[in-house]
Amino acid sequence: MRRWGAFVMLLALLAGCGASAAEAQARPRVTTRIVLLARGKDRPLPTMIWSLTGLTGKHPVVLFSHGLGGLPEHFAPLATSWAQAGFIVVAPAYPHTNARVRVDRADIGNQPADAAYVLHAVERMDPRLDAARVAAVGFSAGGTTTLGLLRAGHDPGIRAAVSVAGRRPPSAFGGAGVAVLFVHGDRDPTVPLSAGKRAYEAVPWPKTWVTVPGGRHGDYLKAGRPGYPAVAARILAFLRVTLAAE
Repeated sequence: MRRWGAFVMLLALLAGCGASAAEAQARPRVTTRIVLLARGKDRPLPTMIWSLTGLTGKHPVVLFSHGLGGLPEHFAPLATSWAQAGFIVVAPAYPHTNARVRVDRADIGNQPADAAYVLHAVERMDPRLDAARVAAVGFSAGGTTTLGLLRAGHDPGIRAAVSVAGRRPPSAFGGAGVAVLFVHGDRDPTVPLSAGKRAYEAVPWPKTWVTVPGGRHGDYLKAGRPGYPAVAARILAFLRVTLAAE
């Protein structure tokens, strides 16, 4: 209860804060790199990693999943803000649903295994990743992928998840409890609000629902759009609270 109380307080503080140009320039520098991974010949998983320059020690991880026809770099402003906050962001391009291939919707069901593979592969490569403090975050089909990770026997290091405009996965939820944040626009023509609600209702653990008034399909994830500052702040606050050190 103390953690969720702190979450509410942090959201209130963030709502009244705005960064000046000088503060923006003073933010820590973020480095981006690409790691070429593959889960078999037909499943290349080039993965972008955002982290602070010169980062040392152990740090919590954000495992991000893009939507149909997307790429990790399409979400660079969000990923950069998470890296500036001290998280290491790991974001694969899924082999059959990214912007550079002909999208195969039927492959979404294979993506939770891809995401888990990428997480473990990067954990082995980079000792800075804290495998016990992981948040899975995804948009649209990536939100469904994120929720699909939360099945029985899931990685115990996954302590939090964020589904943005996602649907309920075909697999049942199970395993250790995970705090889940749902974000959904109330004018989404691609994934109806009701579809997101069905996923929310199926989650058996602590969960939070956020409706974005007037939000369409992820427009509020684009820097410069009216809903972006509030949504970005809400997600970052959730990550900070749920992945805080014990």
